[in-house]
Amino acid sequence: MNSDILRYLLLSGIPFIFSLVLTPVIRAIALKKGIISQPRSDRWHKNPTALLGGVGIYLSFLIVSLLFGLVNNRTFGLYLGGFFLFIVGIIDDHLRLTPYIKLFMQVVASCIAVLFGIILGLPVNDVFAIPLTIFWIIAVTNSFNLLDNIDGLAAGIAAIVGLMLFFSGHIYQNNPLGIIGLIIFGSCLGFLPYNFNPAKIFMGDSGSMFLGYSLAVISVAGTMHHISGVLITLSVPVLILSVPIFDTVFVMIVRKIQGKKVFEGGKDHTSHHLVALGLSPKKTVVLLYFVSIIFGLISLLYSKVNPLVTAIFAFLGAIILIYLGVYLFDATFFGRQNKAYTVTKGSAQDFTFINTFLMHKRRISEVSLDFLLICVAYYSAYYLRFEGTELLSSSLYLIKESLPWIILLKLLVFFIFGLYRGVWRYISIADFLTIFKVVSLSSVVSVLFVTFVFRFRDYSRAVFFIDWLLLLLLITGSRFLFRIIGEFFSRIQDKGKRILIFGAGDIGEMVIREIKRNKSLNFVPIGFIDDSSSKIGNRIHGVSVLGTRRKMAEIIKTNNIHEVIIAISKIDIESLSEIIKICEDCQVLYRRVKGILDE
Repeated sequence: MNSDILRYLLLSGIPFIFSLVLTPVIRAIALKKGIISQPRSDRWHKNPTALLGGVGIYLSFLIVSLLFGLVNNRTFGLYLGGFFLFIVGIIDDHLRLTPYIKLFMQVVASCIAVLFGIILGLPVNDVFAIPLTIFWIIAVTNSFNLLDNIDGLAAGIAAIVGLMLFFSGHIYQNNPLGIIGLIIFGSCLGFLPYNFNPAKIFMGDSGSMFLGYSLAVISVAGTMHHISGVLITLSVPVLILSVPIFDTVFVMIVRKIQGKKVFEGGKDHTSHHLVALGLSPKKTVVLLYFVSIIFGLISLLYSKVNPLVTAIFAFLGAIILIYLGVYLFDATFFGRQNKAYTVTKGSAQDFTFINTFLMHKRRISEVSLDFLLICVAYYSAYYLRFEGTELLSSSLYLIKESLPWIILLKLLVFFIFGLYRGVWRYISIADFLTIFKVVSLSSVVSVLFVTFVFRFRDYSRAVFFIDWLLLLLLITGSRFLFRIIGEFFSRIQDKGKRILIFGAGDIGEMVIREIKRNKSLNFVPIGFIDDSSSKIGNRIHGVSVLGTRRKMAEIIKTNNIHEVIIAISKIDIESLSEIIKICEDCQVLYRRVKGILDE
């Protein structure tokens, strides 16, 4: 086995074993000493849970670092600042320090890192880089502190981020501290079995602040010998740390809108909103793991593909996160109240403000998004057309000459021909046809303008065709994304009344659409029953036809059905009576939905 691979396996495997062995010992000590996190109204857990899990993570990290001799001038700032915040976290777990004292301590730790030469590697004077470095370290430290809000989330994300920082440093060969990310990966992975839902121990602030600080410092070290320019210098760590950053920004915006203090506790994090939509805590955490891995992989694309392609992937990922944030807030704040997440009731004035801000101003967001998509499509069209040729660089003046006009013309066509009249939640095939016509017309207008004004001199017809195709895909995707996110959550949600629908026809399809649209119904559609055996196996909005009436009782029992909805326009009394008898024999509720033309 290659010596480097063996070393990497030891650097991740040994801290994993240490953490796996130390954590239950520390848990026993915490329970014996009464160092326990009690349930509170602003916290997620409902049972008393041992604290000090961060001690096991920190000791595993420190022991392995010392064993492998990773203490030197480059790493001392990380160890010293990390130890300082680790101690501050232990004190906070006991005495509950105010947010302002914790913030001051984080400033001190960030300054320690800077004093030991950990500074953002921007191609500018260090005078500007120093305050940005301090801000970055504080922001990431607080992000992980806030992210520790549901079982297994902070530890799992820290493990993923540590691994991605290691890969980033190894691929780009620019991060002297990247190897330490591997130790953090192993330490968190060993802690995770005891912290995953249901958690037996919490890491506490001693763990979350230490991990946030360490990962922030490692990510900064990766920019000290910047790869190329400001954009890539900053985008790699931002992408790798996307989940904690997104959660922090989301919570800050939500609390600001609701008039709550930004730094107070609460059940309004991304994970809590996802659970409120019907996901189990385990599925919620795994979903956020997946998001973190995807963005980490995007950050590694730069070494293999053109920076423009990486930037496009990063942009599209950011758009998806923005839509996810809007959907989560919209679905949980306006949709319903439930046991997992209680909506704060404000005054009528506050609610009017939120309506105005989110609903009436949404068109501004759509226009801003379309502006970005037009630019992305146009730049990408040139790149795809002229990649690998000298014509790409020589075509830049064409972009500079035409792009402002392209933006103005396309947005004008979008506005005049009704692209901003649709509602994301109810988007349909008719809306797609509208998008197709409007985007096509905007491309035709753009080509005509370039032809009459610039005589189409030096311009490529293929570029405008590619631009039309890309913009059509981007605009359509952005409009359907809100509905796609809703469909995704409706399929993986765990909570709700399990529904069986009798009748896989038009009324049955209407019932499914209403269930998926209206989350306040709290229904989970399990399948259809239909007397036509030819429909068995067919799917309507992702819901399968499970069988005929003869197997109805078996299907009800097998799938733990709570209620049957009879969705047939015309049904004789004998058939209806038979269906009702099956429901009564199986002790499930039933109701009948009629068409609007039925008497």
